[in-house]
Amino acid sequence: MHKIVFITAHNWDTKRQGGFHKFAEAACLSGIQTVFFSFPRPYYGLIMHREQINRSVIRTLSKGKKYPASGKKDSPELLNVTFPTFRVPDGMGRFLPEKFMNWLLTHSFIGFKRFCKKYLSETDCFVFESCEGVAFIEPLKKLFPEAKMIYRPSDPMVYDSVPERVKKLERNILYKADLSIIVNQEGLEAYRKSIPEFDSKVKYTILSNGIDIDSYTKKYDCPELLRDKKSVLYVGAWEVEWPLLFKACDSDPDLNYIVVCPNYPSQEIQKRIKEYNNLHYVPGIKPSEVPSWITNCNVVMVPYVTDFYKDRPLGITAKYYQAMAAHKPIVAYCDTPKLKDAGVVVTYDYDDFTREVRKAMEKSSCDYSYDLSGREWKEVCDRFISLCS
Repeated sequence: MHKIVFITAHNWDTKRQGGFHKFAEAACLSGIQTVFFSFPRPYYGLIMHREQINRSVIRTLSKGKKYPASGKKDSPELLNVTFPTFRVPDGMGRFLPEKFMNWLLTHSFIGFKRFCKKYLSETDCFVFESCEGVAFIEPLKKLFPEAKMIYRPSDPMVYDSVPERVKKLERNILYKADLSIIVNQEGLEAYRKSIPEFDSKVKYTILSNGIDIDSYTKKYDCPELLRDKKSVLYVGAWEVEWPLLFKACDSDPDLNYIVVCPNYPSQEIQKRIKEYNNLHYVPGIKPSEVPSWITNCNVVMVPYVTDFYKDRPLGITAKYYQAMAAHKPIVAYCDTPKLKDAGVVVTYDYDDFTREVRKAMEKSSCDYSYDLSGREWKEVCDRFISLCS
């Protein structure tokens, strides 16, 4: 394989690092020309101030920017680009026809064919993430008829919270991709329930997310925020149940509750957070810093929004792998009951959550029955590149 393109919702330079970063890094370091195509980045994003979508990001990536794949100066470089389009917010779908919404999503002041000729020429394999970039499968198949088309949904888009227009785009790529690489059994079951004739019409395999297990077994200098009191820590990209944390902080003022998440809470929530001395919000940290935070906290929490797991059954995700590898006590709220089989405490009630956090504080470490073998990133990446070749 000479060249691979990852079509992803992420920027290369980000505080939220997922599997696509690891796959792209591995491809680049193995000598494959690698492009990280960040999409969608709409023109209205020029007035936004989000980490992934803002004026600086859109202008920089529209010109293309090269980064050392491993973060080291002497590392092979990959290219991060974007294709800004006329995409409008999903809410406009109430007033605009679906076909026009998709046209706006995929069209720009410059032609897509011209963009592909400049940045994507000679690509052997396109890998799509579960984002609106899946809309490009048909034009890319026409422009690159010999290229392999892979769909790797980190988060399936079949759930209730996803617009019907986007669900149709995902259904289309599942049928038309050369291979779909599904993360876990929960994702597979979600597709089987939602996609007609899934097993007969979709070519797929399962390949889990990974973890750098060794990095969660080392000792690091303790981040300043974790030093003063015993700490309960969440590091993730999904929203948390803030009312639960307000109640927990009221119940246990001697514990520090810390949320590290690049998705800013509402102004109202931020105002409430400031009323507490033992509740702290951090708008993301560098991916390389995550092990030092996980290994130095007392308890890892995963306090998802109430009933979130019913709409998005994500299964046992990488944030749990991290805490398990570090042998940290884990207390979850409103996540899959399957976690209990692995030895993770899962609660569905505010009082139970605070009670279990107190119990977890009495433990210095925990062992789990969940098998992390085969989930080391190197093994996962090697198999991924083999599937794409």
